[in-house]
Amino acid sequence: MAYLTFAEVIESYPFGNPYTMLVHHNPNWWNQILDHGLGDPIRLKFDENIREVMPDNIHTGKGIYMFCLEPNYPLSDVMISKHLLYVGRVQAGTTNFNFFRRFLKYVKSIGNKAIAKNIMRLTNLWPHHTYVYYFELSERSDQDIVDIEKNIFNNIVPPLNEELHGEARQTRRLY
Repeated sequence: MAYLTFAEVIESYPFGNPYTMLVHHNPNWWNQILDHGLGDPIRLKFDENIREVMPDNIHTGKGIYMFCLEPNYPLSDVMISKHLLYVGRVQAGTTNFNFFRRFLKYVKSIGNKAIAKNIMRLTNLWPHHTYVYYFELSERSDQDIVDIEKNIFNNIVPPLNEELHGEARQTRRLY
């Protein structure tokens, strides 16, 4: 499955340079991120094979996932940072909200111009530098997971999350 080229993305993206994203760094909001006891995440490279390499135990598990851009700057590892692009959640079972099914949508977005612009950017612009961090939360209720997701994305304000609430929503509009 071929990723869209930058030219193909820009052709579909009427809002300027798709590499440019508004990042909102508000230390007061960071202080409102609760200690959710998420534990250590499972790190997966995002590509067309993500569903085949994800551990079986998370296929139908519940949790929070985060897409991160990991640049390969020619600097020491200490200087390299991850850029949080998107935070999402998955619910348990065989609904369309489980991790395995949710990621079918993302995999099908690779090379696809007929998708939401934020998903097009997320799945096509950084093919060798995008990773997903999955926090397995099967012991938590679906409502707890919704609350955790909102607490994280409303206080970090990842640039490709469209659903924001309160003051975070006022930081920008994607469309």
